[in-house]
Amino acid sequence: MTLHDSPTDTRNEPSEADLSRAAFTLIRAAAACAAFCEHIEHNEPATTHQVVTAAESMRRVAAELADQSGVSLRQAYEDRIRGVEASSLLRYAGAAEQVELVGADALASARRWDEVQIAQLAHDRRFHPDVFGLPKIEQLRHYSFHVTKLAGLLADAVEQGSWDAFRDERLADIAVFGVKLATVCNEHLPSTDVDLT
Repeated sequence: MTLHDSPTDTRNEPSEADLSRAAFTLIRAAAACAAFCEHIEHNEPATTHQVVTAAESMRRVAAELADQSGVSLRQAYEDRIRGVEASSLLRYAGAAEQVELVGADALASARRWDEVQIAQLAHDRRFHPDVFGLPKIEQLRHYSFHVTKLAGLLADAVEQGSWDAFRDERLADIAVFGVKLATVCNEHLPSTDVDLT
């Protein structure tokens, strides 16, 4: 069963105030990433603390929105990664020699953030070698573009009343980039459940 085929739709919708707060959380996360990158480019003092904090807030807001919507964030995350992998030609690369589970397969048994982080690494190594091979600062810059895009899409969803579409297509991405930002800063995620309930 996926997000889209539950026989009785028991999903709720977060309030407009909750969605607006979530959009501001993403805007602040994007700003934290941009500020860190700018400080590094100008050879100014910078720590990854602000990026790690932004990543944590993104994972928290994704979990809260999923919970308020009656959606399993863990399942939505797995479905999102499985969809990316299914549409990629890279799914055939090295299949004969494969000894590790790729992201979606590893996510099928992941329940905690630390397990999701390892699964995300496996996915990124195989399906996003163009970004995975970049220097860490370039990876962070790339991820900040994604976070900025998500902030804009969520703001549009709030203004247009299109939460359902955002939930089904992009909610998991908030968590995905909350994991990626922490990982690029070498922050080990906690052994806590992804889903709040």
